Amino acid sequence: MPNDHPHQAPPAAPGPYGGPGQHGAPVPYIPSPYNAPGSYGENPQFAPAPPLNMPSSLRAARTTTFVMVGLALLASVAVGVTDGARGAGAAFGGNIFGVALLVLACFYGRAGRGLRVTSIVIASVQILLGLSGTLRGNIGGPIALVGAVVMVALLSQASAGAWFRRPRTPGA
Repeated sequence: MPNDHPHQAPPAAPGPYGGPGQHGAPVPYIPSPYNAPGSYGENPQFAPAPPLNMPSSLRAARTTTFVMVGLALLASVAVGVTDGARGAGAAFGGNIFGVALLVLACFYGRAGRGLRVTSIVIASVQILLGLSGTLRGNIGGPIALVGAVVMVALLSQASAGAWFRRPRTPGA
């Protein structure tokens, strides 16, 4: 039956292990299922690309910090006008870690994993201070509480983690 299809080339001789091809010929890379690393390492061509733009959850966390500190400042000025400097200090005192979060948020575009963890820890302390201020009837307490809860929720998302784990070029 080798002449049944004269327009086709004759079948190739089996390779050394029963497969087609010649002994020593390069074998094409076949990625493992679900883009997982194969038994001989990863092919960088199929590796997931790092995020190029800051994710929206991180931009929202940064904006939340700016709004939270701005509202706390306005609230402390309003209390200062009516109750004096002591009242203004008390109104802003519950938001003192918000200022630290504001400084950290300025570096979200460049810094690494430690900045995210530090921001989450400071926002968690801010939650406690905001809760304490809210229970004492301080006008700045709810601002601190809501802002810090939103910060922890946004910074805990997977997209934010991927942003802070991305590879960076030195000096950038």
